[in-house]
This record gives sequence, C-alpha cells and structure tokens, in this order.
Amino acid sequence: MTAISNGSDSFIQYQPRNSYTTRAGTAYTHGSHTIKAGVDWRILNFNEGQNTQPSGTFNFARTFTQGPNPNQSSQTGGFGFADLLLGTPNSGSIRQLMPISTGGRYYAFYFQDDWRVTSKLTLNIGVRYDIGTGNSEKYNRLAYFDPNTISPLAGPAGLPNLRGVLQWIGGSNPSYTQATPKLNFAPRFGLAYKIGPNGVLRAGYGMFYIPRNIQGNGQGAVAAFRDTPMNTTIDGGLTPVDKISNPFPNGILPALNNRDPLTNVGASIQAATHDFKTGYTQLFSIGYQHQLPGQILVQANYWGNKGTSLLTSSWNLNQLPNQYLALGTQLNDQVTNPFFGLIASGGLSGRTISRRQSLLPYPQYFGDSGVQQVLVPAGNTSYHAGTLQADKRLTGGFTLMASYTWSKAIDDISTPIDFYNRKLNKALSGFDTPHMFVGSWVYQLPFGKGRRFGNSMHRVSNAILGGWDWSGIARIQSGQPISVSTPSLNLGRSAKLDNPSIAKWFDTSAFTNAQAFTFGNMGPRVPDVRNDFIIGIFGREITTQFRAECYNVTNTVQFAAPNGSVTSQSFGVVTAQRNTPRQFQAGLKIRF
Repeated sequence: MTAISNGSDSFIQYQPRNSYTTRAGTAYTHGSHTIKAGVDWRILNFNEGQNTQPSGTFNFARTFTQGPNPNQSSQTGGFGFADLLLGTPNSGSIRQLMPISTGGRYYAFYFQDDWRVTSKLTLNIGVRYDIGTGNSEKYNRLAYFDPNTISPLAGPAGLPNLRGVLQWIGGSNPSYTQATPKLNFAPRFGLAYKIGPNGVLRAGYGMFYIPRNIQGNGQGAVAAFRDTPMNTTIDGGLTPVDKISNPFPNGILPALNNRDPLTNVGASIQAATHDFKTGYTQLFSIGYQHQLPGQILVQANYWGNKGTSLLTSSWNLNQLPNQYLALGTQLNDQVTNPFFGLIASGGLSGRTISRRQSLLPYPQYFGDSGVQQVLVPAGNTSYHAGTLQADKRLTGGFTLMASYTWSKAIDDISTPIDFYNRKLNKALSGFDTPHMFVGSWVYQLPFGKGRRFGNSMHRVSNAILGGWDWSGIARIQSGQPISVSTPSLNLGRSAKLDNPSIAKWFDTSAFTNAQAFTFGNMGPRVPDVRNDFIIGIFGREITTQFRAECYNVTNTVQFAAPNGSVTSQSFGVVTAQRNTPRQFQAGLKIRF
C-alpha cells in the first residue's frame, strides 16, 4: 500500500507481509534550500528449517596416510583416496534440526539539505541515523557465547578458572544475540562548483553503516540446528578413532529447546559474542569535468573507500595459545581427562585427552576449532583509485567512451591464519586490479539512406549495403594477486618470473610448507605474483535486419590462476583457461 499525503512532496509506504517495511518522507523547498527528511522502519522475520546434512557429511584428506612425518603435510605424502578406502575421514558430522523463527528490527531517520549557495556553488549536506538489532527468535532458541563467565563445569572438573558458556537470549538475558549500538550517525556532504564556462569541480563524502545479518542457522541456533561431529582423532591426526563404518557410536545429538548453558560441550559451537559495533564504510571522491570542443567531455577523478569494523569470516576462539607451540610433538601426548564422567559423548568422553586439548582456552569444547565466533565486526578495507575518462557524444555518426583506472585495494577480512596475530591477514584484496582500460565505440558507416553517401540508393541495394553500424568494446586489465595455501613460508625472495608459463607460473622454490606447530610468514595472497592479465575486444556489425558479433576478436588466451597449494604436486601450475576462445554469432531478422 502506498499513500500520498500533504501534496506530491510527501509519501508513506507500507508493505504488509511476514516482514514489514514502512517508509515515510517529505521534501520542502524554501528559497535556495531543498530539504528532505524521512524515516525507515523495518520488522524482519524469517522461518528457517532446511536440513543441509540429513544423511551426514564426511571429508577425506591425507590426514592419516601422510608421512614420513605425520605431523606435517608434504607434496608427496599421503593420498585422500587411500584415507577413503581405509574409512578414516578427517572430519564428519550429521545434523538434526528444529525449525526456528528468527527476526530483527531496523530503524532509520534521514535529513538532507540541497543548498544552492550561488549560481556557481551547490552544497549537499545530510545525515542518516541507523539502528539495527541483533538476532532474536520467537521462542528464544538462540544463544551467544560468553567468553568470560565461569563454566558450570569448573567446580566438578577441578578447574576453578574454566571460562566460557552459552547464554540464551530472553529471561534475564538480553533479547538479542548481539548488542544494539545506538550512536550510528552517518554524515554526508557533497559540493559542485562551476569553474568557468566549461568546467565543474565535484567532491563528496559519505558514511554508510552496514546492515545486520538476520539468521539463526550457524549463528546461535546451537541446539535447534544440532550437529553431531565425528570423533575422528584425539591426538592431532595421528591415530584415527571413529571410522566411516560406525561414525557416531555414541548416538546422534537431538535438536532441543532446553536452554542448557552446557549444550554441545565435548563437541563444537558456532555463535556470536554479545559485544558488537556496527561496521561502516566511508566513501570520498573529488573530480573535475571539462567540456572540450567537438562534444568531448573529459574527467579526472579520485575515489576512496575505507571500511571499518566490517563483518569477517568466523574466528576460532579456541586456538591453542602460541606460547604452547614450542612443546611440539608433546602436544599429542595423552593426559588425564578432567571432564571424564561429566561429558557423555564426543572427543572428551574418554579417560584421556591430548595435552593440546587440555591447554586450549576453552578445553570443554573439542578441538582447536571448537568455538567459532561468527558475525565478527573487525574487518578493515581500503581502496584508492584515480580515473581518467573521455566521452565523445554522438556527432558525425561516431561516439566514443574511454577510461583508465589506477587503483589499489587492501583488506584483512579473510579467516585469521593466526588468531593471535591478525596482522598476518593484511594483504592485497583478491580483486585488486591496479590497471584497467575500458573503451567502447559506435560508428555509423556513411552508406545508405539518410547517410552521407547513397541517400538515393535503391531499396534492394540499401538493404545490402546501407544502414551498417560498427561498434565494439575493448578491455585491458591487470591480473589479480594469487593465493598460496597457509600455513606456508616464503624463503625471503620474490617468486615472480620474467617469463611465466602454464607449467610454472611462478618460482615455486620461493615457498615451502611451514614446519609443524608453526604458522609460517605467508598471508592470504602473494603481493608480487598475479594471474594472467585480461585483454578483450568485442566487435559487432549491425543493421536492422542482420547482426553479426565476435567475442575475443584476437583469440587471446587468458589463463586462470595457478595452483596455490604448497603441498600439491601441481603447485604453481596453471590447469585451466579463464576466458573462452574466439566466438562468432550472427542473426538474420526478416520482417514482412
């Protein structure tokens, strides 16, 4: 339903359904000011109930067949298919679920003044205020992880400082899985200033808050979407325990709604922590436009984008503290299990556990990845670019657009390689493309009726020779940085080759697999090696009856990214083509 009130400069919108959106706004002009204001109110509800693992999921790698050092993978040790034949997966799980109804709320207010200060200067000044809540659930079946509260297992296990517990929303706890920041003011500013008869200077700045995720599956519905993990090993992958022949000997965990703070102890959990700050981006730009003779418009622009507190991939809160890595293989030794008799199933139900498990921050959850924090507002990004652009409007049957962009993009939003050293994740973005040129054109060939030559051409001749247009698009851009598997070690030299080939795209000897119990020194991407650059020219000829197009006119191959797995036998090898070969297509349309 849309209602118009107080003249055409005001509006109210209401959309009734499972989720509700209401918007209202008004615009008012007074002298040189045009003022706009409005509100945005949303009630977001979703029903979740799809089981993605009803029969279980099992993953096989080289975990139990690698050697000669079973603690460290290599290019030649182990074979995933051999692990499959042995029935020893490196991980597996099965899911039971109870459908849930998640929800969230969003409120916003905006105000903007477009002010024509003089005939040459216009300012745009505004602000937006956002409030977005965390997840709620109709029957409070969502939980958040509290890393600081003493666990109910602390006393019975004889571990007085044992911390970490699930807190269920509702009751004496907050109604949402994450806090609601209430100071999200986002200013916006812009200007346009006319310089002489043919020039305009433009600049702008804006802050934009990131919308909240509304989802319970994998983000706090720990008991309603309940995964039973396989107990594949208790000593870091040296000795298999449960096999595929009987993957869940202790039974399958049922979906529950008992709000137990000890749900999934002995297994793993995925949940947010309650503390939260809303991520935001800041966009800023400045540019100059100038009109040249011949209907040619040239532009020079700078663009910037800074992201702060963006949502990142899940964090592993249960990673072994780095000071214990010096113990090396002693981490695999078996020690007395303080949870024996307290945890009935999973990897912590036996009389012993590995020393590594006992030293984890939250040893009541199994494995280094036993506590996964989701919706982590900690990502940072930056993008800076300069653009030169020229546009020739259609005159004399010819139009042209060409632009060149020089840019750099950096981020740290990938899954942490080392939770305690996030600087290792700061790298060039996967889409970083420092150089890009794009050009397009349309040229009306001067033959046929209504054109420079052959205006009196016979209609049969005109149908064959007249009315042709030639158009095309050309794109040339740098390749993106490649990724190398982690943990790995760069040996202190560049891996870039002057003449790369598909058999050896970069110097693979510049990398080696990190030693066991270390993280190496490699981040998510290699800064000085990129996949193949792109060059594409797409040309076409058009009439009103016949159309012919050609893609990749030069038939230039663009190779896909090389294999970046340090332990793979095809490390550094390109095994695929990124684009398609030259393609022609034609069409004939007959109208009668």
